Amino acid sequence: MESRTTQLPKDQLPQPRKLPVQTRSKALVDAIAEACLRILDKEGEEALTVNRIAEVSGATVGSIYQYFPNKESMIAAVYERLLDQESVQLYQMREQLHGLPLHAALRQIFANMIRVELRLHGLSPSFHARYRSALHLGLWHAPQASTQEFINTTWLPLLQIYADEVQTDQPELAAYLLGKGLREIIHNAVQDMPEQARSHAFLDALVTMALSCTQTKRDPQAA
Repeated sequence: MESRTTQLPKDQLPQPRKLPVQTRSKALVDAIAEACLRILDKEGEEALTVNRIAEVSGATVGSIYQYFPNKESMIAAVYERLLDQESVQLYQMREQLHGLPLHAALRQIFANMIRVELRLHGLSPSFHARYRSALHLGLWHAPQASTQEFINTTWLPLLQIYADEVQTDQPELAAYLLGKGLREIIHNAVQDMPEQARSHAFLDALVTMALSCTQTKRDPQAA
């Protein structure tokens, strides 16, 4: 079990040299981050140089270094913006789960997790692998202080909502397997075989595994 920490995931990412305060400086930093995103999307990480960022953003090399000490801090700024956007979509997706049967809800949840992981991986595979614990969408703007607390306040209540479909006498274990184990499978699949991670077969397998976690009762006669 992870130790409790008050550190937010984004605090674990490489930080900018300083934060913009004035409207003009905020616009400059936004332009730099947007330029980084465009370069990563269209040209790849190898093309992400300060000179190229300056060319695309219109900022000077000096102004870029004024806010970002290195390449990783620039990539981090891109990821922060993407996760901010994905947090809004995550909330909307959760609202759409009401009334769905368990298998359909799990399918939507895992499909969204796969989509987000593929997006984050596609920008910079090395950055995605290095800062995987910080790039946890569920914890991005969440009040929970650890992954275990997140599981206990999201996945466990989900199983309780579907109590009529869940057949397990170990709901905490089931919630852990759903919230931690299957997330690890998704992350590793995206890292190791992204094309397979995009397939319907992969999503089908995840839903099957998830449902099996909710249908395990111990035999009281077993030693």
